[in-house]
Amino acid sequence: MRIPVATVVLVGALAVGAACGSKSPPDVAPAPKGNDAELVGGRAVYVANCQRCHAPRGQGLTGPRLAGVVTGSFPNLQNEINVVTNGAGAMPGWGAKLSAAEIRAVVRYTREVL
Repeated sequence: MRIPVATVVLVGALAVGAACGSKSPPDVAPAPKGNDAELVGGRAVYVANCQRCHAPRGQGLTGPRLAGVVTGSFPNLQNEINVVTNGAGAMPGWGAKLSAAEIRAVVRYTREVL
């Protein structure tokens, strides 16, 4: 009986993870603390539009890391809003798809939560 290599690799990886007692949090975008409605809305925008490139926790995938570094790259909130609105480099502009309020909310989310 032949077992596909991918099955063997997957079973092995699961066994190693279980043996190591991995307790990493689920790969989901973190919720903002408190009840700031703009940050809650920013998380929803991030999940729907941004995490596919920047990863659920902003750790970066095809897009760059945001978590812990975005405020260093964009010390001024408006500069980050401009990039999200108009795009820059490989980053597409979202101004035609998202409202100004949604862009402000997601920018705050990336700065204050990720």
